[in-house]
Amino acid sequence: MTDIASHRGGALLWPENSRIAFENTAKLPVEQVEFDVHPTRDGKLVVIHDDTLDRTTDGRGPVAAQEWPALSKLVLKGTGGQRMLLLDEVIEIFRPTPIVLRIEIKCGADRTPYPGHAACVARAIRQAKMLDRSVFTGFQLGTVLEAAAEARPCGHVWLVLPQVQIDIGLAGVVAMAKGAGVPMLGLRQNMLSLEAVAAVRAAGLGIGGWACNDAATIDRLLALKVDVFTTDRPDLALAARRVLVSSAA
Repeated sequence: MTDIASHRGGALLWPENSRIAFENTAKLPVEQVEFDVHPTRDGKLVVIHDDTLDRTTDGRGPVAAQEWPALSKLVLKGTGGQRMLLLDEVIEIFRPTPIVLRIEIKCGADRTPYPGHAACVARAIRQAKMLDRSVFTGFQLGTVLEAAAEARPCGHVWLVLPQVQIDIGLAGVVAMAKGAGVPMLGLRQNMLSLEAVAAVRAAGLGIGGWACNDAATIDRLLALKVDVFTTDRPDLALAARRVLVSSAA
């Protein structure tokens, strides 16, 4: 059965990466919750998608340029006054559940990795004793490898941008992943097909999808039988999977 990951806590249902989103996701029968982590200037780990504050908060400027006391006073848009969360706080929301943490390790402006950030996130997960329930993801292969090196054994996934897949081909992507010891790829949903899934599986790698946010795409990913996909509409994905399981019974 394909696993479902609630992307940013269900970003088309609730304000993304918010307490509202995570507490509602914690009540769903999804297998994973996906969220994003940036560093602050004073070494805290905050859960927010963009490297800047402008789109999702009432603040401005780069996340990493601010310290936590200032960030903690900002309001997440659409939440009625809630602030962004620290990684530790998100962990505690999901600790009582069976849901796996799918942690995207973010980078700064122009996709520049934050020095030591991936290792810091991995250490935090290890210290929280959640390694067995966590998966590290990232679009930069080096970032994924940094997290994995700090927190072995752990699940880790290389998220592949479509342009990378176009530039070097799926065979090239697979070869890089295998050479680096990455066990799973995450491809954008429009770059996935029966042939692509078969090729990745034939290489001994797991395969997942991302950007699966409408009913037609969700149905297609379920039909492809990928291992997992992220979705901003976990409600649609759960309903579609229930129908699929019932029809197969």
